[in-house]
Amino acid sequence: MTSLLYKSPRLYHAIIKLIYGKDFNNRYKEIAKIIGKNKKVLDLGCGTGELKKHLDESCTYEGWDLNQKFIKAGKEKGLNVKLKNIFNFKKYPESDVIVISDLLHHVIPRHMELIRKAKKNTKKLVIMEPFVTINRDSRIMRWLSKLWDSTLGDNDGINSFEQRSKWFRTKEEVHEFFKSLNPELIKEVGPEYLVVL
Repeated sequence: MTSLLYKSPRLYHAIIKLIYGKDFNNRYKEIAKIIGKNKKVLDLGCGTGELKKHLDESCTYEGWDLNQKFIKAGKEKGLNVKLKNIFNFKKYPESDVIVISDLLHHVIPRHMELIRKAKKNTKKLVIMEPFVTINRDSRIMRWLSKLWDSTLGDNDGINSFEQRSKWFRTKEEVHEFFKSLNPELIKEVGPEYLVVL
């Protein structure tokens, strides 16, 4: 069952802004700064296309997501967002930059495949991914995490809690994972890592 968070674009933005606070806009500004001007941008797992409003006007933007309500909301804002599967690599449009934001923990165990194929299909890959700080090892914490996940949390209705729970458990593990990819940049932005490959 999909959490309330992924059923309403408005609720999603309200809760995400509450969670991230001032870092909500900072994350997009940091990504936009790395992208620069006159770039073709493909945003995988784009949600409602929030990134687009932070990009330089000279950039062209296309966003892909499987959440129909988010895509509808993005289209209503006049954005170039499409209901497409991010694993349909052969359909990727030509791009200078591919952005993967808050997505890898949703697609485990296929996260490495996504990173490799996305990197192969673009000049620059920009990843923004949160690091988890909740201890989910105890039964009670796992139960509370699952309850939160199914109501207001990360349950997107596509990827199971069990699969997403296999994502790294500490900030250090997430950092080591990204470090193993030999990135151009790893930078902490609020509760997330910004990574450029």
